[in-house]
Amino acid sequence: MQIRSLSLFRFRNHAETRVLLSPGINIFAGDNAQGKTNLLEAIYLACVGRSWRTVRDKDMIKHGDDCSKVGATVAKSFGECAVEINLSSTAKKSVKINDIPVLKMGELIGTINCVFFSPDELRLIKEAPADRRRFLDIDISQIDKSYFYALLRYHKILAQRNALLKSRPDGSNLQGLDIWDAELASVGSFIIERRFDFIEKLAPEVARVHDFITGGKERIQVAYSQNVPRGTFNSPLEGLREAIEANLLNSLRSNRSKDLRLKTTTTGPHRDDLVITINGKDVRNFASQGQQRTAALSLKLAELEVFKNATGEIPILLLDDVLSELDDSRQRNLLALIKNCQSIITATKLDFGLIPCGAFKLFNVVLGKVKNSKV
Repeated sequence: MQIRSLSLFRFRNHAETRVLLSPGINIFAGDNAQGKTNLLEAIYLACVGRSWRTVRDKDMIKHGDDCSKVGATVAKSFGECAVEINLSSTAKKSVKINDIPVLKMGELIGTINCVFFSPDELRLIKEAPADRRRFLDIDISQIDKSYFYALLRYHKILAQRNALLKSRPDGSNLQGLDIWDAELASVGSFIIERRFDFIEKLAPEVARVHDFITGGKERIQVAYSQNVPRGTFNSPLEGLREAIEANLLNSLRSNRSKDLRLKTTTTGPHRDDLVITINGKDVRNFASQGQQRTAALSLKLAELEVFKNATGEIPILLLDDVLSELDDSRQRNLLALIKNCQSIITATKLDFGLIPCGAFKLFNVVLGKVKNSKV
């Protein structure tokens, strides 16, 4: 999978930009606040239909304008595909695939797959479980649309259950909870099972990538931690779906008095987490900043192989000012790892001697304008 061309119209600080990308490494170089990250954001938008920087689409529209457009043409194993996203300050965004409007965002998911990483992605390691769940949800949704729709359904059911908890402060007349509990357990068990399956495939790839980047000096492990009494699983088991559903249903019922007191649902996949350790120690509490950064990067790079095995296509790799955070040895190892996929990298400073001659295409970005350049 390779993006051949990218076009931005009235997007962030780009008035009108069109670039033709190399199938290998593409580097957008320039000072800060020139529009490099905006290019990655546009690609990410074309892949998943949203930004990682804002929840408001109108924030991506160029200041002073009321509409914006992003287009990407991608070469896939079965041929070429074009995605167009139109943003408006007064209406919902619209999406076209090969000039055909799509009505549901789920139809866009998986058309262009990408893996994104920036220094801010350290929150994947350091911050709340919600960041790690978001990592799982975005990734699995790109390779399994049924998971995406199950997530939507789950959160609708969860909202209904929470509304019922809030509407009965005295705990009376709550027969409807039995219905919502059964629905939540059914859909929730599907989500958890898919997460287990994804982690089973991801964990060995994370270990392989981390071993390569660190030169074998550290051992990383990734496991899924479920917010029910069953505990932490390392891999799917025979009959796991039925066991998860039964345990989740029992947990919902046994926590009902607690949920009534707190007016919210305290158990389920919306409370689960990833457990990440290096040499047996939790990276959140015991790893250095450098170890945390390498762990987060390993998680992201491991996705490349998982996506390839699931879809037959290597996703687009987006790296936002990542190389400057690594020493020369880890930069070389990273560049060696990504040599077989299309990579789009932003950088303020870069030692071009670390990249084999002719292995990349360089663009200079100045005040929202992009020009091809030579080293």
